[in-house]
Amino acid sequence: MKHLRIPAVLLLVLSLLFPAAAEEAATNLYEVPVYANVFLDPGSTPVITENSYVSENIAIHITALRYEVPVAAYTQKCDVFIADIRVKDVHSFCRAFPGAQWGKQKQKLVPLSESAGAVLAMSGDSASDLYGGWLVFNGEMIRDGKKTPKYHRDLGILYENGEFVTLDGKDFKTKENKEALRASFDRGEIWQLFYFGPRLLDDEGHAMKKFNSDVNPANPRSVIGYYEPGHYCFVQVDGRSTKSKLERGKVNRGLTLQNLSVLMEKLGCKAAYNLDGGKTSQMYYDGQVISTPQNGGRKLGDIVLIREPVPAEEPAEQPAEESAEQPTEQPAEQSAEQPAEQSAEQPGAEPAGSQ
Repeated sequence: MKHLRIPAVLLLVLSLLFPAAAEEAATNLYEVPVYANVFLDPGSTPVITENSYVSENIAIHITALRYEVPVAAYTQKCDVFIADIRVKDVHSFCRAFPGAQWGKQKQKLVPLSESAGAVLAMSGDSASDLYGGWLVFNGEMIRDGKKTPKYHRDLGILYENGEFVTLDGKDFKTKENKEALRASFDRGEIWQLFYFGPRLLDDEGHAMKKFNSDVNPANPRSVIGYYEPGHYCFVQVDGRSTKSKLERGKVNRGLTLQNLSVLMEKLGCKAAYNLDGGKTSQMYYDGQVISTPQNGGRKLGDIVLIREPVPAEEPAEQPAEESAEQPTEQPAEQSAEQPAEQSAEQPGAEPAGSQ
């Protein structure tokens, strides 16, 4: 993604000549992509570049920029990776975990992304490391909120209709709201439910100053942003003094929750939800980690990803002539020779593993 370094050079020059103008430039370096035609025609081969992927089902455009935040008499900077995402079917917006059972294993981002068929991926909510709460994973309820700690985390919900909303965790102290959420899932309305937080924008899409979290200091961050059904963004922020990929000789300071909230408002999102950050925070595209996670990043228990739709499996049809050749009755002598205990020795069908 070398050609993405040009905006960073421009920002550096502006910051040296006009500090105030540099902050404004940082705001305007990114514009939400506008398409004449979002997707390719059916049957077209995906068009893939070093910072974009477009097919008949999904469209992804990645922008890397050097973002700066004024702090007293100086500025702090960090690399920010913004993946603008359009999907024709909300089921292309998926989650994945290592192994056959959720919460049992952890894996590095690249092999986990590749095994899940991800075009784009980002570290998730690490809910397997948290106690209780709610969790819906690709339409399957993993946790039903019955075990809820005293600290009620904000929820991020992706509905089957493509809408993404963030909810204040404190609202789910009441039995009525818990039952309403469960009823919504039972009606088949919820595709994903995230349990980390906090929410970063208010109900009008404006930046917030207070958050349902005490992890406010500048840190690496991972965020899901929402524009409208079918249109989202993944935002990944580097921090903890990792070396910048966009400005030689400089480091990444990360963002506070308040700075992050302002960034998501500047991107024009209607809703934004914070996922696990710190050493966990990292982004994958085109076979590699494109961000700079601290110490190479930790192994992950789950990721969020964008992938091509998975075709539904059709049941195999049995040839008509095969069924016609099978005898309708078993000869009496064959049945008599078969030991009675044989049926007891035959193992039952093994349950299918969750993916």
